[in-house]
Amino acid sequence: MAEMRELVTVEQAERVIVLLAIALPVLGLAAGALVGTLRHRRWAGLALGLVCGLAGPAVWAMWRAYNGVIGEYGLDSVRGLLVNLALFVGVGLVVGLAVGMLWRRLAPGRREQQASTTRMGSGE
Repeated sequence: MAEMRELVTVEQAERVIVLLAIALPVLGLAAGALVGTLRHRRWAGLALGLVCGLAGPAVWAMWRAYNGVIGEYGLDSVRGLLVNLALFVGVGLVVGLAVGMLWRRLAPGRREQQASTTRMGSGE
């Protein structure tokens, strides 16, 4: 019987994640500039594109943290699982709240819609 091998090695995964960490911020800025220009809100588009592009370095950092926890506690450790769960939930909450606040601040047309709704309800 043939020896079993991993389909994807840790080194291959690390290489792909590093490439994404480098490429996604650049692609995010380019896409944000394009969309922002098309919507006549270049700076808002650049900011949102950068935030989306920062997913690459964030994934790399979380990958490194995950591997550190697994290296310390082992793959089949309940303690390692709980540490990773707490880490990922905490980072997800912080990033979600920050992106939500940024989105509300930079979303196109949101203030204009609220202002027109307020004016319509006040009898003007």
